[in-house]
Amino acid sequence: MAKTKIKEAVIVVAGLGTRLQPVIGEIPKSMTKYNTKPLLEYIVGALRDLGVENFVFVVNYKKEVIVDYFGDGSKFGINIKYVVQENPKGGTADAVSYAHGKVRGEKFFVIYGDNVFDPRILDEILAKADRYDGVLCGKEMQNVTQYGTFRIEGDLVKEIAEKSPNPPSKIAFTGLMVLPSAIFDVINKTGISVRGQKELTESIGLLAKKGLRLGYVVADKFWIDPRNKEDVDAIEKFYEQLEVK
Repeated sequence: MAKTKIKEAVIVVAGLGTRLQPVIGEIPKSMTKYNTKPLLEYIVGALRDLGVENFVFVVNYKKEVIVDYFGDGSKFGINIKYVVQENPKGGTADAVSYAHGKVRGEKFFVIYGDNVFDPRILDEILAKADRYDGVLCGKEMQNVTQYGTFRIEGDLVKEIAEKSPNPPSKIAFTGLMVLPSAIFDVINKTGISVRGQKELTESIGLLAKKGLRLGYVVADKFWIDPRNKEDVDAIEKFYEQLEVK
């Protein structure tokens, strides 16, 4: 892994994870253990290995489970600040807004902490980060109606259509990205969606409308947003194989 100039990451781990609770129980989805370690530790480790030093965890549901495990981050070789999203159903843009003033760099990673991914995807994002204002990761899928999907012009993402019945592409948004600090300004201008939330996909679209250049990568490696026991079993197998390599 190449080392990054980007030293900060915002990890969104505030959600309730209700769909997966019948499988994992009443714990934060990001703290589901796979092959002896919680998912969030794998995410932290992948970013740390890239050179990320300072983390902001956006927490809410069962936040004490996360805080007790990670503390200030020192035992993992990083620094962690915690911010509490007041309403865990407030939306992803609302969640990221709580990191305003906690990150200082012009660009930073934003990761949805309940998704599972091959850490090599971060290298692909990083390889483009110097050439664009932000970089978004997508995954090509046959059925994308349950995800945000990219509308692409040339080498740029111009919009992310959220759970559209007529998606503009087959490239689903994975919740892995590098964003510019300008995201905080557009979050303030982001309206409430039909789901009653401030959606980060909408905020990203506002960045594009302002003329910021948002590049993208299409991951061909493992990525999954776990929703059922079959997904959990697949993740367990993935991490077992990853640790053997």
